[in-house]
Amino acid sequence: MKTLKTVQLKSVGFALGTLLLVSCSSGSEEVAAGGLAKPEVAVNIDYKSFLSQQDLIWDRIPNKWTVAPYTGNGNIGFLFYQAENEAKNVISIHTGRHDYYDHRLPYKGEEMLWIYRGRLPLGHFNLTSKGDIENVDLRLGLYDAELTGEITTSLGSYAIKGLTHSEEDVIYFETDAKNGESIKITWHPDEPYPPVKGFFDRGRGPKSALWDRMRNAPMPMPPKATLFQEGNMNFSFQPLYKHRGETTVGWEIEGKESGKQYLSASVHHSFPEKNSHEKVKANLAAARDLFAKNEFFKTHQAWWHNYYPQSFLTIGEPEKEAFYWIQMYKLASASRGDGPILDLMGPWYNDTFWPMVWGDLNVQLIYWTHLTANRMELGESLVNNIDKYHDNLTGNVPKHWKDSAAVGALFPQDMVSTNGGKVPDMLAWLLHDYWLHYTYLGDKQKLRDGLFPILRKTGNSYLNYLKDNALVSDDGTIHIKHSWSPEYKPGRGQDINFTIGLLRWTFETLIELDEANNINDPLFSEWKRVLDNLVPFQVDENGLRIGKYIPFDKPHRHYSHLLPIYPLAQLNVDNEKDAKLARTSVDHWLDVTMHSKKKAGAMKVTGYTATGASSIYATLGDGEKAYEFLDFFINHKNVSPTTMYAEVKTQPVIESPLSYATSVHDMLLQSWGGKVRVFPAVPGHWQDIAFHQLRTQGAFLVTAKKSEGKTQFVELQSLVGTPLVISPDIANPIIYIDGQLADPALLKKAQNGFLHIELAKGQRVLLMSPHISQRDLFINSQDIEKSKQNLFGLSEKTTRLPSHTFYYGE
Repeated sequence: MKTLKTVQLKSVGFALGTLLLVSCSSGSEEVAAGGLAKPEVAVNIDYKSFLSQQDLIWDRIPNKWTVAPYTGNGNIGFLFYQAENEAKNVISIHTGRHDYYDHRLPYKGEEMLWIYRGRLPLGHFNLTSKGDIENVDLRLGLYDAELTGEITTSLGSYAIKGLTHSEEDVIYFETDAKNGESIKITWHPDEPYPPVKGFFDRGRGPKSALWDRMRNAPMPMPPKATLFQEGNMNFSFQPLYKHRGETTVGWEIEGKESGKQYLSASVHHSFPEKNSHEKVKANLAAARDLFAKNEFFKTHQAWWHNYYPQSFLTIGEPEKEAFYWIQMYKLASASRGDGPILDLMGPWYNDTFWPMVWGDLNVQLIYWTHLTANRMELGESLVNNIDKYHDNLTGNVPKHWKDSAAVGALFPQDMVSTNGGKVPDMLAWLLHDYWLHYTYLGDKQKLRDGLFPILRKTGNSYLNYLKDNALVSDDGTIHIKHSWSPEYKPGRGQDINFTIGLLRWTFETLIELDEANNINDPLFSEWKRVLDNLVPFQVDENGLRIGKYIPFDKPHRHYSHLLPIYPLAQLNVDNEKDAKLARTSVDHWLDVTMHSKKKAGAMKVTGYTATGASSIYATLGDGEKAYEFLDFFINHKNVSPTTMYAEVKTQPVIESPLSYATSVHDMLLQSWGGKVRVFPAVPGHWQDIAFHQLRTQGAFLVTAKKSEGKTQFVELQSLVGTPLVISPDIANPIIYIDGQLADPALLKKAQNGFLHIELAKGQRVLLMSPHISQRDLFINSQDIEKSKQNLFGLSEKTTRLPSHTFYYGE
């Protein structure tokens, strides 16, 4: 029988409170906190079982991309659905290649990016059965990243299994026909016609001189795809106009249409090389070799099985938790470090008016998700491509702007997008993502050798703009004559907060990097002069304005004018005055956007409106409001039952669901301003939550647990030795470093509950509540009752969502 007694302990300069000593029947004693010999956190997650409860389920026939199963590997992928205009006995594997872009040259000196440099449609494989399709029972398994199930027809049925290999650019799909059914698989290439030009042809799209020039620009087309065979391999070869780029689809089909048959397919796009055919042949040969060694599925699954445990979180709310884990699946399906920049579609093409990378918000939000999730390889595609196309960025500015760089608000994969003589805000914001990536990695060398050179050129663009458009008050205040707050109408004018924030961040970061690395750049004094004299943020009684002459008084989905709050953290909400300004600003933004009867030029409230609101409220420490907008997001009609997202019902916009995951991260863990904040914005009903190996700025991996609303412990590992300043959400914690009670000399208690702890590279610190014991030091998944499992896909359970009716019409 156990007996309890209490003791008072003091250690490492902190009053540790009343602790329990547990006397076990064996006669031994275990000290609950201060006396643990070497406390260790145990993590026990059965990912296969846990993720199976989040799998997407279909008991309805998917009929469009927004309700379709999807797989991918960052380069290629497919959607599986029966198009609405398709025959009832046909369902298709709609293939995509993430970097399949046009490469046309400018027309009469104009880049015409919308029609000459965008994404292109690829094609699809039809599965044609004898009988009409009547029912489906499909499951997209997250753990193995495989689509499996049964399709019932008026004649019989057939089983399916499909995936996109995680490491080879190969799509695999098998069918197993039963009861007299047979399945014929055929390839149907799409014409590489620019989607925006198609909108123009149908009389759609905005009207203005600029748009009319694109509407009337010539669109000569390349030859149609050539189909041919080499042995058992089939190929579809599509050169682009003037052979500026080419794409090959190759496939093999083995087995019997009336029984089991197996499709292996590959896609490659090349430019300026002309080697797509050779690449596809090599991919198919690699797949053959893996099958011969019985390693095709093993290697595919091994990648995913290693991927998921990079971090873990559970919040005890099945719907919100499932949505989060589906984003982890989606992110890894859509992006890889050696791949293209993740645009609005990833490997899943749909006819769209936005067929490239959007740099005025969308791409920036995409590349926040991997950071706290500790899935850093997935975010390397942005920084790698910025490095790769460094010289192209320098070509986007006027010739007299020496040693400068910029990029337009939209751009193709090679980042060629002339910005003219405007402020380089879009590149500055992209480089903030670059800074975040390597700050979370704690890679000071890459910040110096990679970020600094391109950020310096961005700073030079700001300096050139200020020189060409000088506007200085009598008191020496430097004004920004004319810039743009994205998509706000009218959002062009003087002293725009979006620009002030990004310009200020650019020069502050240049100064910080210069000082940290003893660079002694000759422009240092100029950066400081601009910062010392720059016009302050424009504010009125409603908080942050759009600009000097533009109040925020119209509904607007973007929160560009709020960047100084989030993510730039230039308003320090630890300061009461700044916190009040931030709260006033976000409240006013949402009140006008959601409740004003004024007409908006676009959707008033989009997915990223909700996730932005959630993250900003989380920054303010308001967990209830942060949660309110998480819930609002999932119930937004444009957030599909499969967690995809579209605007205007058909236009893919991938960043909004991914930024949902970022909002969850912001509620659980923040690290802006050089401080780590654990559970900073948790709603009251999240009583039992935990996470493992989430990452912070400064390269800390953090594990923490809250039980019955009380934080039990926080463990951090320092990967590079950054000084730690932390608010652990534990009053008077017991502190261990590498299993030993901490030396008081290594600890310092500051105001507002923050602790300063000196950690060397590789060291671990454990902060324990005085009221727990070793048996409480564990992380595991929570059981989910059957009725609350598998809440997404297209099924009876998704009828609860407004998007089920919006997209499926049921």
